Amino acid sequence: MERNTRMKKRMLSGMLAFGMAVSLTAGSIPVSAEEEGGRELKVGATTAPQNISPFTSFTNRQPVCIYLYETLIEKDAEGNFYGILAKDWSTEDNITYDIEIYDYITDTEGNHITPEDVVFSLEHARDEAANTWIESAEVTGDYTVKVTLVDDAVSTFPTAMNRAPIVSKAAYEASEDSMTTTSVSTAPYMVTDFVPNVSITFEKNPNYWQTDESLQNPLYKEATVDKLYYTKISEAAQQTIALETGAIDVYANIANTEIGNFLEGGRDADNFTALGYASPTCYCFYYANQGICSEDLNLRYAIAHAIDKDVIVQGAFDGLAVVPTYMGAPDGMSDLTPSSASEDYFKYDPELAAEYLAKSSYNGEQLRLLVPNEDNHNRIAAIVQGQLMAIGLDVAITSYDNAMFQSSFGDGSAWDIAVCQMGMSDVAFVWSFLSWDLAGGDNGALGMAVKDEKLKEVLSTVNTIEGHTTENATIASDYINEMCYGQNLIATSQYYVFRKDLGAVDVPYLSMTQQDFFIACTKFE
Repeated sequence: MERNTRMKKRMLSGMLAFGMAVSLTAGSIPVSAEEEGGRELKVGATTAPQNISPFTSFTNRQPVCIYLYETLIEKDAEGNFYGILAKDWSTEDNITYDIEIYDYITDTEGNHITPEDVVFSLEHARDEAANTWIESAEVTGDYTVKVTLVDDAVSTFPTAMNRAPIVSKAAYEASEDSMTTTSVSTAPYMVTDFVPNVSITFEKNPNYWQTDESLQNPLYKEATVDKLYYTKISEAAQQTIALETGAIDVYANIANTEIGNFLEGGRDADNFTALGYASPTCYCFYYANQGICSEDLNLRYAIAHAIDKDVIVQGAFDGLAVVPTYMGAPDGMSDLTPSSASEDYFKYDPELAAEYLAKSSYNGEQLRLLVPNEDNHNRIAAIVQGQLMAIGLDVAITSYDNAMFQSSFGDGSAWDIAVCQMGMSDVAFVWSFLSWDLAGGDNGALGMAVKDEKLKEVLSTVNTIEGHTTENATIASDYINEMCYGQNLIATSQYYVFRKDLGAVDVPYLSMTQQDFFIACTKFE
């Protein structure tokens, strides 16, 4: 039986990485950061949504999806579920859920949200936004629905709920563009201006439907900002310039090449506050499931021990990152941390690497190192290339734009080794991509997914609700390391830079599944 629970505490997590680029047009953003009637913040971010329809790509709505729509149920930092639109829910098998919604939910246009709207939204999320975790949904009562999921994996229920915004069917069908540019929502904030791929403005909803403070969405209950202006500033140097010129008040997750300007001793340290947080977003090293690396465990060991992760931290991130102790997020930020996590995790040892290389079947073949064409990935690739060449490997870097990278990464014949970014808070879900069958098999396995029955078995166990334990996570982690199927290189640190006179002291994280900090709930002095 799953019951909604109150939020217990916040957790630090990470924003997803973004890579689109556009120049800042400072004149298009309002000037005041705080006016009579409420606090305002002008926020810079690496991306802006291309559209704001509820039924579109999940990543399309980052980093502002938390302000756009509400869902039935969310998950807090301790892994407890809490209801937003859902009043209560239960399940007997972790696949079929009976969900009751509040009977007084309304959106910003006064539409009453009913079970019919919930089913409409869930089905559209499944069919149009690739929410493949939902099998079916049906109305079962005046304010109840039955939702059937595709399986009972530990990540299925929270992911299905998180990626299914609930809207009024009438409002959606009345929209001339399926809410692509204008939204009607139950959320605590409303969109008041939107320029696709450039900027978006939010104002706090003055008629938010949930008036019982004890039941309110934490975003509404803890909000300290009444108006948010988000603008896209992807080029690193422009992020600093926008802060220095007053075009923005805060930059969310500023480029690591720029953060030094705002830390102690930096040129802007006296005028800005840099709030730093650890992140479960990690840069991971993978081996293709075809070719020389897939066939030779000794070669994989040689590569793993030839990489000095501390050099990557300093050389690619100016020291603003940490070295993980297992294939997961640092410092217990994953939902499970194996008991065997250790600082000796694939420790840099060039002599040991040379021994493994000598025992391998490597004979001078060129290894293809695949990365997305993005600054951090390219810096990591250059360091890794040099370290591998130092032990006698021939390595060529292939750097593609995101679309081409994804296409190539899905084909194990197109590369030998790769570096890419992963959100590591849900370790069982991320690990599952290492297994051919769990990653989709012939219907869509990634190029790193190997055909290994034991791997499939240990990952299938830890990816169930009953088997989601530290003991089983340790078994799975140990086997992944034993077979050297991948390696976590570094976990990022991220910074939110505010004008000092604003008095910002903390940016809270209110939901595990959102993987985003809530700027609207920033704590001020």
